[in-house]
Amino acid sequence: MVWQPTPYTAPLLVAVIASFSFAAYALWNRSRGETPLVRSFVGVTVASGVWSLAYAAQLSATTLEATLLWNRLVWVGIGLLAVAWPAFVFAYVGWTRWLRPRRFALLCLVPTAAVGGVLVVGADPLFYASPSLDGANGYLVMEYLPTPALIGFMTYCYAVNLFTFGVLGYAAVARDGVFRRQAAVLFVAGVAPMAVGVVGIAGVLGPVFVDHTPVTFAVTSGLLGWVVFRYRLLDLSPIARDTVFSNLSDGVVVVDAGGRVVDLNRPARRLFPSAAVGRGVEETFERAPAVADLVAATETASGSRPDHGAGPEPDEGLRVTLDGGSDPRFLTVTAHPIATAGTGYDVDTETGSAAGGTVLLFRDVTERETLQRRYRALIEKSPNVIAVCGTDGLLRYVSPSIERLLGHSPAEIEGRPVIDLVHPDDRREAQHAFERAFETGDPQALDHRIAHADGNWRRFETTVERLFEDTEEVVITATDETESRRYEQRLQVLNRVLRHDLKNDTNVIGGYADLLRDHVDDEGDEYLDIIDRKVETLTHLSDQAREIDVALHSDGARAEIDLSRLIPRLCESLESSFPAATVTVSTPDEAVVCADELLESAIRNVLENAVVHNDGDQPIVEVAVDPDGEGYRVAVADNGPGIPPVERSVFSEARETALEHASGLGLWLVHWIVTESGGELEIHTREPTGTLITMWFPTPDGAAAEGEAEATEEGATTEGTETDDGPDANLDLATDGAPPGDGGPAT
Repeated sequence: MVWQPTPYTAPLLVAVIASFSFAAYALWNRSRGETPLVRSFVGVTVASGVWSLAYAAQLSATTLEATLLWNRLVWVGIGLLAVAWPAFVFAYVGWTRWLRPRRFALLCLVPTAAVGGVLVVGADPLFYASPSLDGANGYLVMEYLPTPALIGFMTYCYAVNLFTFGVLGYAAVARDGVFRRQAAVLFVAGVAPMAVGVVGIAGVLGPVFVDHTPVTFAVTSGLLGWVVFRYRLLDLSPIARDTVFSNLSDGVVVVDAGGRVVDLNRPARRLFPSAAVGRGVEETFERAPAVADLVAATETASGSRPDHGAGPEPDEGLRVTLDGGSDPRFLTVTAHPIATAGTGYDVDTETGSAAGGTVLLFRDVTERETLQRRYRALIEKSPNVIAVCGTDGLLRYVSPSIERLLGHSPAEIEGRPVIDLVHPDDRREAQHAFERAFETGDPQALDHRIAHADGNWRRFETTVERLFEDTEEVVITATDETESRRYEQRLQVLNRVLRHDLKNDTNVIGGYADLLRDHVDDEGDEYLDIIDRKVETLTHLSDQAREIDVALHSDGARAEIDLSRLIPRLCESLESSFPAATVTVSTPDEAVVCADELLESAIRNVLENAVVHNDGDQPIVEVAVDPDGEGYRVAVADNGPGIPPVERSVFSEARETALEHASGLGLWLVHWIVTESGGELEIHTREPTGTLITMWFPTPDGAAAEGEAEATEEGATTEGTETDDGPDANLDLATDGAPPGDGGPAT
């Protein structure tokens, strides 16, 4: 085959060598990151190389047949570039949705149809009408008449290219720093071939039928090399910047060597509304001046700025608080110097010289800081001593409460052996508890004495528990029980006096009163009767104190009790003890409840109260047991004077005072037993006279459904409500001949 030289052969071969070299470089050095950007870049360079090589061969051919043959390969390069170029632009700006199979197929539709048609039927007659060779310029060039298919394909290519140029132009305007330069160079590299081709069609650059587009690749390949090697096109791309920089949850601000903000992401804008590109760091961080000092210290350390004074160490960073009134924000700030000139990351200053800069990373730690402050406050304000101790037995942390409880400051205690302050007699037990906490991981409780700064010993209840499973530390929680133990001891003494000594003395008084009856006249008998009644009252009070002590110190054991058998038996005993009283009972055949084992004592006290403190001639007591939900309700009604409000308020407020106190222990005993049974106690005043006391107890199934919850604490508010006109619980109590009294019963 005979070849002809043309003025375009050399630049086309340069374009071929540059294009295939870029493709080889991308495949060889970037094959580890099979990213859409690298793949589309290889597609652009290969397509440009194929187009340039085939067009060089076409221009060098001397026959029409050879020219049309090489022209088919030209159309293969054109078709590849028509797909690869928009794919490259979309990958560069991050429009990856256009690279998905369905949309990518749309990009390939028109170029594939054009190349397929050329390969099947040839460019003549698909795109060229009446092709021929003309040698008027000293070398043969194919001339032809364009067909509508050629005009349509060129229109499509120009439209797609114009769209991609708009995308690159917007990226060049919208982005900053190295990414702006990348987009600008790519914009020129893309616009130049098409612009030169359009000008060539007008005949300004030479023969009309010479396509100058691939010839221009020789020049644009230099631009492509600049953006690849100078601006790290295959290492840095706007999509990486958008996804990594802009979408970081942390705030990022880039500052140049002149102290101006050159870039920042959305979280940084939210933290610092005054921040904007081009503003100085002092104005940007006016809410946190220490940040500007950190920037200066970083640039001084990196050599970008002279040393003008001390500032925070850049490696350590700093913590800042943005005062937001009731909602402050807590941030950690770290500064990192930017690489200097020659790396492609430098920032131009006003003088045009290359310099470094600083990247500020802001992390919002408000939630963590708030939790830490909350836990710190809980520990520091805790009434207990909280300490952390290691396997070496040395205290690593002691809460400030130790100064209040033991008179020692945390500073003088931390670092000392934990066993130092423990009483010598308790150290062995404390040491064993400490060791078991490490060995088993289970909490260890102990009761021991700790030395106070004044030389006294304080009694503490302490729990030793491993801090975390993967740490060699235990947390020690010590509760000062000194005063509560003294109080309990005093109560025990008073209880003993009330239960034992008082009862013995009253028995002695009663015995001497009986001896006096033989030595006094009839007038003195009246006074002896008063002594006997008071002795009986004090004896009864001592017995109730014993029952209360049993109730409060029992283990809370509950039993299944049948009220239909218990209550009739207690009522019969009441009638035997008080023949003048009228007692009626109404119970179902069976009424089994789950209650405290002392339930019999509570019901007996209620029944006796209804008779003993009734000042009428004919005490009437009516008792009824009825099902109520998941339990049974016991209602005891009488025609007595009623319980005064001052007596009932003691149980609603769960306290006794000097002026408001229960006149006896009976109601307290009933209240504690009922609540320990998981029941409810209600006291109602009846009109015109009388009292209605109702007690509700759960059935065994009802108690299980409630999870066998523990009874309310001693002294807690009574479960029931108190009204002036309470329900009668289906009791129709006759009150004829029962005059109201103005004094309450002393139960």
